[in-house]
Formats: sequence, structure tokens, C-alpha cells
Amino acid sequence: MPRPVTIVSVADLPLIEQSIGREGQILAKTFPLDTGLTGVKLDFTWLMHGKGYGTPRHRHTFDQFRITFEGIRQSDDGDMGPGECGYFPEGVAYGPQHQDEMEAGLILQFEGPSGIPYLTHEELDAARQRLIAEGGTFAKGVYTKTFPDGRKINKDSHAACFEAITGRKMEFPEGRYDRPILIKPQHFRWVPDRRLSGIEHKHLGTFGERRSGLGLMRLKAGAKIPAHVQEDAQILYMSEGSITYAGKTWIGGKTATQGTYIYIPPEGDLKEITTTTGAEFWVISLPMLAEIEAETKAGLRDRAA
Repeated sequence: MPRPVTIVSVADLPLIEQSIGREGQILAKTFPLDTGLTGVKLDFTWLMHGKGYGTPRHRHTFDQFRITFEGIRQSDDGDMGPGECGYFPEGVAYGPQHQDEMEAGLILQFEGPSGIPYLTHEELDAARQRLIAEGGTFAKGVYTKTFPDGRKINKDSHAACFEAITGRKMEFPEGRYDRPILIKPQHFRWVPDRRLSGIEHKHLGTFGERRSGLGLMRLKAGAKIPAHVQEDAQILYMSEGSITYAGKTWIGGKTATQGTYIYIPPEGDLKEITTTTGAEFWVISLPMLAEIEAETKAGLRDRAA
């Protein structure tokens, strides 16, 4: 049975201060994203890092896409300016990051191809609060605890929270890439859609065994996407222009008060999209969700944790 599509204006989401054990301020708006698959979670967030935000050099057990809207993401692995984006693979070290200025944009964190379950910001923050209550401290991205016998431990703040939740030592998958992949979409050309008139694409990359992808889609004024059931999951984020969907006008943008998010699940029942002004979308492709669902039904799902 086709599954419903989620569409939300960023303006309608609460702006919260996020605490994940890093140095400096993070303001976030988290979009609703229910995969419908047991144990498979993703975080998609409009995120602002304040001046002075920083992280040590570190790596993750999950994959990450980043898109910069405003400011410059400043890091030893390379800066990302407005309109630029990057893929940060599981197991690959990056940073340190230190913001001499504010930067804002989108970030998707999701299970990588090794299959280690992704833990959400909400779960990690609850673990952080528990570790603080037990006498630990978090500073500059590092968790520290001194025991009654004088023994002291220091570890990456994310690793500490991960281990508090799972009860097991964080072990990183082998990196499939040497470093994060930083992408400059301004140097890609628009390619016309071979089926739909007035629609163009920039395919920026497909990564890993699960073929997670990042790109841009542009609709000219008067173009439309017909209603259809879509096989694979996608996140669409409208950053420019406007569309009509399900009888309502939705506005694009890049701020905490303007922009539209669409989540199309596997077998998603997408209604017709039309535009009188034209529109531009960031597109994140997630065939992994349909593949995980098929593997689970076939009894082939091998969880790494």
C-alpha cells in the first residue's frame, strides 16, 4: 500500500538549543522523519552553529550529508561556503572545526553501509544528561570523569554517549574513503530531465553500497511533477521559489523561518507538484530504506549492533 508523504514548513517547527557535548552554541529545527522501519532512524535538521562552536578531530559510526546555506563551515579538512555541500562517511576522521563566524544549513545523519544503528540527537542528549548526573563533565567535545580512586577517563563526547546507550565500546567501521568529500555544486551543470519538461537536475554524487545520493532539482515556471507512487525514499528541501502541493502553496528558503521540507518514504504516494514561479530543491536519495526493508522481510538483515 502506498505510504503518505510528509510536507512541513521550517517556520512551523520549534527552534531548540541542542546539547551534544560540543563546544559552543547549536540551534536546531528537526524535521519529522519516520522511516517506518523498526530500529532504523535518521535525523534531518536545519542547524545553526554559533561563533565559537568547535569540535575536535573525530569520526562517526554513521554517514552524514551537510549543506551550507549561510556563513562558512570552517574546518581543517576544508571550508564549505554558501551553496556548497559535503558527504562525511562513517569511520572517516574529519575536523577539527572551529567557527570564527556563524554558519547555518542542513544536516542529515543516517545509518551507514556497515549497518551500525544510528542514534538520534534526542537519544544522545538524554545519555549526556545521565552522564552529567553521574558526575561526568563535557567540554570542548570531550567527556571527562574522575572516579573516587583517582582514576580519570577522557573520551570523545559522542563516543561516551553512544557507549552509555548501547552498553558496548564504540568500534568504528573501516573508512571507505580517505577523507570527507566536499562538493562545489556551482561547478556542475544543469541537465534537462529526459521525461519531464521544464525540469533540470544536478547529480552531485552517489556514495557507498547503499547508493545514498545528493543532488539538486530545478523546476521552471509552469513545470509540474505528476502524481505518482515513488519506489525509493527521498528528502526534498525547497530552497528557492514556491510550489503548490495538495491544494496549498509552499515557500522555499534557506533560513529558520523560510523553507519547505518533503519526505517521500519508500512506495511514497506523491501528489502532483506544480509551480508558477519556479522552484529549486536539494535532493537526498535514500534507496537504502527500501533495501533494508526487503532484507528484513527476507531474514537477511545483519545488524552490526
